[in-house]
Amino acid sequence: MARPKMPLSVSTLVMNLKRKWWWLLITLFLIVIGFYLFLIGANCYYARRAAYVLQQIRALKLDNSSIEGLKRLGSEHGLRYEVPASCVSTPCIMVSPNNWWMRSLLIPLARTGLGRRIGLRAWQVAGYIVIENGQVTGKIYGLEILNGNVFPETQVSTSDQRHSEYNSCIYRPLKRHPGYEIHEASNVRALRVIVSDGVSEENRTRAFQFNVDCLKSWRGCDQLSEFMPAAWADYRSDQEWMREHPGEHDALCE
Repeated sequence: MARPKMPLSVSTLVMNLKRKWWWLLITLFLIVIGFYLFLIGANCYYARRAAYVLQQIRALKLDNSSIEGLKRLGSEHGLRYEVPASCVSTPCIMVSPNNWWMRSLLIPLARTGLGRRIGLRAWQVAGYIVIENGQVTGKIYGLEILNGNVFPETQVSTSDQRHSEYNSCIYRPLKRHPGYEIHEASNVRALRVIVSDGVSEENRTRAFQFNVDCLKSWRGCDQLSEFMPAAWADYRSDQEWMREHPGEHDALCE
């Protein structure tokens, strides 16, 4: 004859309940760690895609063959092709790493500074082609670090276009290096580089030197000199040259 089961004691019930809670906490901890490692891996993957976009944008020619080239690029894994709504006055097309879902997750963390503490930052990288009157007139590579505010925390870009936006009267360093302009914004942390006809191949190369590793490093990058070291060094050199040559103007500038 089977013996009847004895009811569990209160201490046994409490012990079983504690064991279940510990397993639940451990499971939640492993899920959080696993998701964090997934984000780290995804961020590294998209940073490599950003470096690949840079390589492809640098290689594009300033003619209409680049339109189909950019469309093909945008169809590759991890990238997206679109016609941005911002390109209204001057039509353009864009290819960027398809990490919009990560930005939506990380921007709230960026507002509180938590993202920086865990080695993840919200960022956007894009390669553009500018089209005027049905003809390709320029290409742009840009990088932004986002913090959820109106303006990006950091913004750097290089434009390769047919004609310079300024002349040597407005931007005097063009006398030193024709077709190579570098402008720092006064209200936000931003550096804009422009290369055009007449630029030397060396300066064109320096203009497109981006430190994309900043997107995946744990420490991150905070200074413009870290994102575009060559262009920043050239910009500082231009500033020093203008201080040393304050009165040098061509007669046509008077």
